[in-house]
Formats: sequence, structure tokens, C-alpha cells
Amino acid sequence: MDVPDHADLAFPQSLPEFQRLFPDDAACAAYLEKARWDGGFICPHCQAQREPFRFDTCADVLRCRKCLENTGLTVGTVMERSHAPLRVWFWAAYLVASQTPGMSAGQYQRQLGLSRCETAFGILHKLRAGMVRPDQDRIGGTAVGHVELDEAYGGGKTPGEGWDVHHKILVVDLCSVSPETQPRRHMPSYARVNGSTLDVVGIGVNRIGMQRSSG
Repeated sequence: MDVPDHADLAFPQSLPEFQRLFPDDAACAAYLEKARWDGGFICPHCQAQREPFRFDTCADVLRCRKCLENTGLTVGTVMERSHAPLRVWFWAAYLVASQTPGMSAGQYQRQLGLSRCETAFGILHKLRAGMVRPDQDRIGGTAVGHVELDEAYGGGKTPGEGWDVHHKILVVDLCSVSPETQPRRHMPSYARVNGSTLDVVGIGVNRIGMQRSSG
């Protein structure tokens, strides 16, 4: 498969499109190689630039033809030292990036066809950690004293209208992080969407203090 420049690769808009782009481990490995060496493989050991040896049974490993050293395509990524196939990691990354409500480790296990929930939990944990940009996107702008924000719709099924957002209440949760003992103040705000604005109709405050142990 010819992998386009990763900077120009549009995010798949559907599962069939994702499956067309990444049908197997070889396609996933080709994408990682293209993302790392846009102008062709360069051996990180001897700096030789030539076509490497490839292995059908281990698509994520390339061997330099000059120094014969192996280079792993997953080194320096959340996939490093993992025994899970590349296609499982790519599927998991697509699911975690496209599912707004999020998924549990048990759901990931079923969706990815994994035999152990621990494997699904490990993949999910690493992907979530890799998606955090610690020096960016903070409301407040600093590592401490910033605010975290999330939202969800509350309410059950409306008879005759299904499980959509009909007549549901939008709940916005704000969580402030303090620089002292890292207490968090949760402020769930029950809001109403009014066009392009958000009208807060009720606020509940709950403080959770994480105390340091004196022993």
C-alpha cells in the first residue's frame, strides 16, 4: 500500500475508511516508517540511507543492509515493548480518538478481540497518557492551579424518541487543581444550550481534599 505523507493523511471518517487505510500490520508499519523517515529509511546506528531488510513475520522491525543493526518502528512510542500486533494498536488509537463518551477496558477487550482485559487496560492507559499534552491546552495556562473541563448529557430514554439527546440536560463539570496538596474542587453545572451560548441554570459544589499522611 502506498502510504501518503502523514501530515496530509486525513483522519478516517468511518470504520470502512480506516480499515481501507490500515488493513494489516504491514500497512501500519509502512505508515510508521513514512512518518519517521519521509525521505526514506536512515539507519539510526550508522546513518546509512538505503532500503533496509524487511521481515514478513515482524513488520515493525527493519534491518540496516550496511551495519546489520535492527531498528524498531515502535521505539519511542506508546507501542514500544508491546507484544500486541500493530493493527490492534491502530484500531485502539482510532477508537479512543473517535469515541467521545470514552470506552472502558472491558469494552476495548470485546471490540479488539483480546483474550485478556489486562492487555486492553494497558493499551488504553498508554494511549490516554500519550494524548495528554502537558504544556498545552490548560485553562489557566500553568501546570498547577489550572482547570479541567468535561461535559455530558444527563437523562434516560424518551418514549417514542429513542436514546438521543431529546429533552436531556447538559452537565458541565469543572475541576480546579491546586498547587498545595492537589485538592480538587468539582463544580457540576447543570446547563441549557441556547443557540451558540450556554446558560447555567444550577451549580453544585463539592470539595475533595487529598490529605498528605504525617507518617
